[in-house]
Amino acid sequence: MLRFVNICLVLALVALAYVIYEVKYQSRALDEDIAALRTEIETERDAVAVLRAEWSLLNRPERIERLAEKHLKLGPPRPSQLVTLDTVSDSDFERARTEAAHQTLAEPAPSARAPATPAAPPPAKAVATADEKPLKPLPPVTVSPPGE
Repeated sequence: MLRFVNICLVLALVALAYVIYEVKYQSRALDEDIAALRTEIETERDAVAVLRAEWSLLNRPERIERLAEKHLKLGPPRPSQLVTLDTVSDSDFERARTEAAHQTLAEPAPSARAPATPAAPPPAKAVATADEKPLKPLPPVTVSPPGE
């Protein structure tokens, strides 16, 4: 009987040693995974910081103003274009829609306006000349009251 108990204890000891060995190597593998994830998190944080810096660079008001002047060709707003919420009516919305539809129909198709070969941009002018076309005025601004 004593020999049977000794054999059982030795087998239990071997089984326990195997389990401890497996747990040890699993924990080392998990530690390596955690270290790799921390490195990846730091890399992503750096990338996010770079993207935020680029975003703030692209959203500078001077840059947006320069691009708006170059591509939109808008003029400063006239006082008649500014309205308050109290003065807006449904007829203003209808009038703005019809004006926008007429402007869309009056403009030539983009394919007709675009040259067949890309032209080099004209050199930058230091001073505006009198023979330049005046900028188009902004269309009237309409604001809808909340809940409509």
